[in-house]
Amino acid sequence: MKKIVVRVDVPDERAKQKAMKAVSCLSGINSITMEMKDRKMIVVGTVDPVEVVEKLRKLWFAEILTVGPPKEVEIKKPLITCIGYPCYCCNQPPTFYYKQEEIPNGCVLC
Repeated sequence: MKKIVVRVDVPDERAKQKAMKAVSCLSGINSITMEMKDRKMIVVGTVDPVEVVEKLRKLWFAEILTVGPPKEVEIKKPLITCIGYPCYCCNQPPTFYYKQEEIPNGCVLC
């Protein structure tokens, strides 16, 4: 999977839609986004960057800016967990939420 950033000189929204439609017919594309402010098209997938630029150059000036791996989404672990079973010392039901680092033995009441 690659992230391809291409600069495309499209003048308006209609041309933007036309450019995105032209590139979307290529196989191996997962997502296409267009930033009109910077005139950049971002294509994520297994498609060849040269094919993307060739398709766009039929109508507009286009050049490859960067090709690299897509940014990975970082998954954060939750800090708050629920006690899923009664406490072994006081037999209270699992109704309390707590930060795991603050209560090492797992009992809120003890």
